[in-house]
Amino acid sequence: MFTFAVISNIIIYHNKTNNPTIAGRIFNMTTIETNNLILRNWQETDAPALYRICRDDTLRKNGIASFETIQSAQETLLSWTKDCRFKAVIHRESGELIGFISLGDMNRYNGYAELEFAITADYRNRGYATEAVKCMVDYGFLKLGLAVIAAWVRSHNAESLRVLEKCGFTFEGRLRKHARDQSDTLCYSMLQEEWEDKQKEPQ
Repeated sequence: MFTFAVISNIIIYHNKTNNPTIAGRIFNMTTIETNNLILRNWQETDAPALYRICRDDTLRKNGIASFETIQSAQETLLSWTKDCRFKAVIHRESGELIGFISLGDMNRYNGYAELEFAITADYRNRGYATEAVKCMVDYGFLKLGLAVIAAWVRSHNAESLRVLEKCGFTFEGRLRKHARDQSDTLCYSMLQEEWEDKQKEPQ
């Protein structure tokens, strides 16, 4: 794992730039803003930060692909900069790029996406991954019209498993020795109708 039919009770109001807002978060197809984070489209100048993040040993053990050079990271960004499903995670206060999150194609059908996310070591254990995932899930269902958001996590990746559970994902099953390191893969998902039901619950 690196994982909108518009519903009337979800759209609270439109601000002056006509960006829909949900639970205090501002959405458009380029950025998602929260109290602590900005999830924005990738830029070619982000290559050094992406290279640095992906060299993290913990992320690599959890299945995040690394880049051999900054140039190879930049080549990947050529496609990511054109795709609003791939977001850089920016720490609002410092302005630092601290991670990434995406809703990629799993080769199933249109509307079925895989959630992938990562936060750099210096910013872990502060709730930022949970905040980013909640926002990206809202974005996927509200703006992208997804039917299913799935997330596949290596069984030893306890931090990411906790994030998915906090965000309301349902455990689907275990693929034994499925990962490239021969660990088990744990499969989670959220359906659009489940997400819709959560929006009706008292906040």
